[in-house]
Amino acid sequence: MRTFYLCNIHIYTLLCLKRYIAVRFFKDNIDRAVNAIIRVNDVPYRVLGVLASRGSSFGFSRDNVVILSYKNIDRNYSNSVSSYTIAIMTDDIRNLNEAMGEAEGNFRAIRKLTITEENNFVLDRNDAIVEKAMKSLGFLTVSATVIGLITLIGAAIGLMNIMLVSVTERTKEVGLIKAIGGKSKLVRRQFLLEAVIISVLGALFGILLGVAIGNLFSIVLSTGFVVPWNWVIYGIVICTIVGLLAGLYPALKAGRLNPIEALRYE
Repeated sequence: MRTFYLCNIHIYTLLCLKRYIAVRFFKDNIDRAVNAIIRVNDVPYRVLGVLASRGSSFGFSRDNVVILSYKNIDRNYSNSVSSYTIAIMTDDIRNLNEAMGEAEGNFRAIRKLTITEENNFVLDRNDAIVEKAMKSLGFLTVSATVIGLITLIGAAIGLMNIMLVSVTERTKEVGLIKAIGGKSKLVRRQFLLEAVIISVLGALFGILLGVAIGNLFSIVLSTGFVVPWNWVIYGIVICTIVGLLAGLYPALKAGRLNPIEALRYE
């Protein structure tokens, strides 16, 4: 299926160029593009104008195109299996449904469909395309959430192992604290606090890295970048909870150590 963009041109020898194509033809001197003669499939055309760049979306470049009239497309490039996508715009969004009804009626007449026959063409609104895009983004969001949860579980297990090793290596330290009057509650609090600090530091590092990469992409794509403060807060809160859960068992283990046995530990 080929997509052709319509232009307000009725003389088949004229066309509009996207800036990307103009640069490829005329290098840095794109002012020479207007009124120049170029060939598309050996058909000569006079350039009517150069349009601004629009970038790409959904993997399709909106700059690597030339714009011709429908009659010219039909005359020079159509065949028996050709199909077209025609874009129609209304002056007022409130007239969108009326425009769609009028377009459907005109196309049914062109296709010579009877009242009982179903449409053999498809009408799509912009919001329908947006809805499809949002569904795709929703799937990506769910996938990213699942991956994030798995990563959090792995990080929690890793942090718990680190804290268990820390308890084992600091057994004498715990015994000394208890021997000079430190309570089990104080020991538990110390190890829990260490686990939370490690987890929050990881969150802050990830946030800074994400902001830096986001700014880098915004510069490359020439778009604005906004720091998602709500997600920053969510990340810190979630990592704090993960740190508490991961440090809970090592802290309880450290709090139950017998001070005499801990001092004799080698």
